[in-house]
Amino acid sequence: MPEPSTALLFGVDVASYQGEPDWRRVYDSGVRFAFSKVSEGTGYTNPTWPHNRRGMLALGEGFVPGVYHFLRSDADPVAQARYFVDKAGDLTRFAVALDVEPRSDVGSRPTAAQARAWVAEVKRLTGGHRVLGYYPRWWWDQTGRPELTFFDGLWQSHYVSGEGDPATLYARVPADWWTGFGGESVKILQFSSSASVPGISGRCDVNAYRGSLAQLKTLTLGPQEDDMPYGTLATGPAAQTPVAIPAGRATTFGVAADPSRVSVPEVKLRVAMHRKGGGTGWTVKEITLTAEQPTASLALPDQCDAIAVERGEVGAAVEVAWYTA
Repeated sequence: MPEPSTALLFGVDVASYQGEPDWRRVYDSGVRFAFSKVSEGTGYTNPTWPHNRRGMLALGEGFVPGVYHFLRSDADPVAQARYFVDKAGDLTRFAVALDVEPRSDVGSRPTAAQARAWVAEVKRLTGGHRVLGYYPRWWWDQTGRPELTFFDGLWQSHYVSGEGDPATLYARVPADWWTGFGGESVKILQFSSSASVPGISGRCDVNAYRGSLAQLKTLTLGPQEDDMPYGTLATGPAAQTPVAIPAGRATTFGVAADPSRVSVPEVKLRVAMHRKGGGTGWTVKEITLTAEQPTASLALPDQCDAIAVERGEVGAAVEVAWYTA
């Protein structure tokens, strides 16, 4: 299969059914990300997870390895989150997802409330690791169309017909399959369970991500050291500077002026901070910069996803740099 363009990446997801994939062959076929099942409930660990962990990590920086937990409604979601983190091990380099769908043979019908509790506990245990939600639209409909903004993006499923390689199958995907729901956008689309991928025995699930490898890393792992937003504030009285940031990944907003250019007594700024899922509510704080104190920083609210900075009348022409961390 040819190398995917930077605008579209293909990935796979595997469980014990696929045995032990030859991850080098999978990568050489053009696949650039994968999710391996780690656990289910509080008593099952995928026996092929250690093999998948080693194999995916060995592919290096040109590949995004991922993990997922299958949520059960018959076990406490917080306990499931702790079980998953324990069995997965260090998650620093791994995309994380939660599989939320029914399993009829055991009567499991997980809810959005249980998923929310699982995500909150995983974030607490991992210092805020991003979590995608595999929450099929049909299950969302059956569970009352709940709000899903506690996820950092949706992993949606909708299958084309037929068998074949990922590129051939994806050509049949209509654009509206990428439409979001539950207040969240679809970031990854599982578009077939019948793909042929070298290195994986039998048919397997195949997925698409619309973007570059760097963008996928930012989505799943948070901003990398070299892509945290920064810039310079607009100048002029009441000038506004909007700042978009990945929700939950930045904890600090800072500003800095050249003290030699603060020729007026002070520079006044109003900083409005918005929390993801917080509706129209903004937290507003004021910053004053002077020649003696030309820098300042603010702690951002949890899950902050947007900032707006407004200049005051005083010091409106002074150049001020801003950064997030």
